Amino acid sequence: MAIPLDRWSFAHDGGRRYGTPTTNVSESFNGVLKDARHLPITTTVMTTFFKSVEYFTDKAPKAASKMESGKIYSNFTIDKYEHWRQKARRHRVNVYDRVMGIYPVQMPVNPTSPYKGNHMHVVCLNERTCTCSELQQWKMPCSHVIAICSYHNLDPLQYFSDYWKLQSNIDMYTTLAFQLVHDERYWPEYFGDKIVPDKDRL
Repeated sequence: MAIPLDRWSFAHDGGRRYGTPTTNVSESFNGVLKDARHLPITTTVMTTFFKSVEYFTDKAPKAASKMESGKIYSNFTIDKYEHWRQKARRHRVNVYDRVMGIYPVQMPVNPTSPYKGNHMHVVCLNERTCTCSELQQWKMPCSHVIAICSYHNLDPLQYFSDYWKLQSNIDMYTTLAFQLVHDERYWPEYFGDKIVPDKDRL
């Protein structure tokens, strides 16, 4: 609880995490470091450094290649959208307030679901919110929004955040510059405090 709530909680993050807490970001970071376990500290730092560089040199060209083939969104984005689009076909849209963009969306009965379906979610298109919370968390149209767009012949892509575009992926992986550490013989002379390791822990 000493960490500010907006740093780790969906309820207080202002909608800026895009699902990160649900993907266990710490485990993702562990995946980067798994090759550096049980190594000397200098080797661990260098392994972590070059593994991070590898992400940046690999991700941007891949995204650029997909854009050159005419794609706008990543495969993950399209697959998730298609999953929700299939679900939307079974939803029933009711008009409540066209001016405010408020629509109740009725779910069908689903005996295979633990919740059994047959419940309602409320979408506010003007505020880009849905009571299922997926629209707010993922910043892409949930099945309820897609159903409303189909009902009114609207383009659901307008409810995608630019975050999901391949161009955003390219921008993210091309904006950070890594500074290589030169060989120790070229380092400037250091005049600060020297840290001596505990001999009992060597």
